[in-house]
Amino acid sequence: MELLFKSEDLEMYYDESRDIFLGRWNNCDCSDKLISGIKEYKILFDTIVPGKIVWDLTSLSYSIPPELQNWILNFLDIPASKRGIDYKVAHILSRDIYAGLSVMNMYTEGKTSFIPHFFTHENTALQWVSSRPSVQDHESKPPQLTVEQAIGQNKGRLILDVDLEELPEYIAEFLRILNNRKFYSEGLQYFKELTPKEKLVLTLIISGKANKEIADIFSISCETVKTHRKNLIRKLRCRNIAELMRYYIFL
Repeated sequence: MELLFKSEDLEMYYDESRDIFLGRWNNCDCSDKLISGIKEYKILFDTIVPGKIVWDLTSLSYSIPPELQNWILNFLDIPASKRGIDYKVAHILSRDIYAGLSVMNMYTEGKTSFIPHFFTHENTALQWVSSRPSVQDHESKPPQLTVEQAIGQNKGRLILDVDLEELPEYIAEFLRILNNRKFYSEGLQYFKELTPKEKLVLTLIISGKANKEIADIFSISCETVKTHRKNLIRKLRCRNIAELMRYYIFL
């Protein structure tokens, strides 16, 4: 692979013959280093537009907070996914379990169309991005799932027997399910607390109406519409308009 960029915190390589980009973090332990590296990657990505991407996170020792996860998605992954290219994205998980889970969490809330695969070794990640789906991939036996109930307690336990290499994939899927379940139960309660007018404004926002259009419909000022937007974000416990869009399932 050809070395395209190297700093104290990040190395980036590209194999033109296989169209594979490889980014390898080196002891990235703070937000400033992460943001700086991602900005450098964005420049290279827009120039090369690789179809196969591998991120080596084994030396990532920084647990990415939710606000920075959101920035990464809006700055990097969402614009890339809108290109309509069928990217293959692989992440080699960090040895730091919290850092690894923070990366997984970015892809479990439905904010981007990317569905990356997660691996524990670089070789298997490179093999996956280089391979084509086979019939065997779809005919593999499902993992063995065991359900245990704690006697005398209102609790249960699920035991999933999978190969170690497949474990990151199942962890990511469980995170996705748990996040969706949490959002549905909590989000529905928040939605029910809205006034009828707020629900109408929310419907118009989600349908893509601009402030001026909403103001004309209700015969109110644009400033009042902006106030409604702020109130909706606050009441629905969202961080931005993008998160507000998830509430379309309740309309």
